[in-house]
Amino acid sequence: MGSSDHPIHQRARDTAARLLDGADRRPRVGMLLGTGHASIANQLKDKRSIRHDDLPDGLKFAQESPLLFGVLEDVSVVLADAPLASYEGGSAADLTYPVRVIRAMGAEVLLLTAAGTSLTRQLEPGNIAVIEDHLNWSGVHPLQVPYDENLGPRFPDMSDPYDERLRDTARQVAAEAGVPCLPAVFAAVPGPCLPTRAEYRAYRRLGADMVGMSLVPEVVAAVHAGFRVLGLVGVTQAIDPDRPQTPSIESMLDAADVAAPRVAAMLSGILRRLPPGVSS
Repeated sequence: MGSSDHPIHQRARDTAARLLDGADRRPRVGMLLGTGHASIANQLKDKRSIRHDDLPDGLKFAQESPLLFGVLEDVSVVLADAPLASYEGGSAADLTYPVRVIRAMGAEVLLLTAAGTSLTRQLEPGNIAVIEDHLNWSGVHPLQVPYDENLGPRFPDMSDPYDERLRDTARQVAAEAGVPCLPAVFAAVPGPCLPTRAEYRAYRRLGADMVGMSLVPEVVAAVHAGFRVLGLVGVTQAIDPDRPQTPSIESMLDAADVAAPRVAAMLSGILRRLPPGVSS
């Protein structure tokens, strides 16, 4: 994709058209899932799959799972793994290209999930955080590219990037399902190493409830493109920077296993509550 002379918006439209060729309907909702992907994929009806190896050039994801179209809770969706993380290489435009393509397909809502580390006692491993705001310390900013009015405004408003109605719906669904769920501010960091104790302390003092290596660049691109956005993060570990312990990969995986079906249940419940016109 980087070698193409065509503008990003035109490449995104061309890619979207190729992926939608033969599809019965356009997706209303896009889902980029770093957590809960397998559970949601198994629930899709009228599923159409495009193998990872058959995806157009430039469309890259963290895992080599297929791109899926289908229906979930009577809502047409397109489902993919989370995009590449910044430490996996590629430009900011490359990393957020899947967001542009899904928008070009006609989707109006983007649901994103990820895993992260809690910096607060209220969010324990296995809990779900509904992201209400973020701090972009990832080193990636997808809007630092030549201006193209077809992608969105030059200076988009990021004062409320996560849709309030979707956040309210997510919390209602979690409460009804008995899923431990709290609002949180998410700090995106570059990775792939875990932060130092001093860094964790700094993030906490600067307002972060959670830290992770994804989510925020995609959200910035999604808001810029005009999506209504919801971010859900599964807590895989909790850190007390003042009383540090060596992270356990096994315990983090165990927590992710607990969080994944909870995230999937919340996503299904959210889709059930979407009004007929998701942009209204």
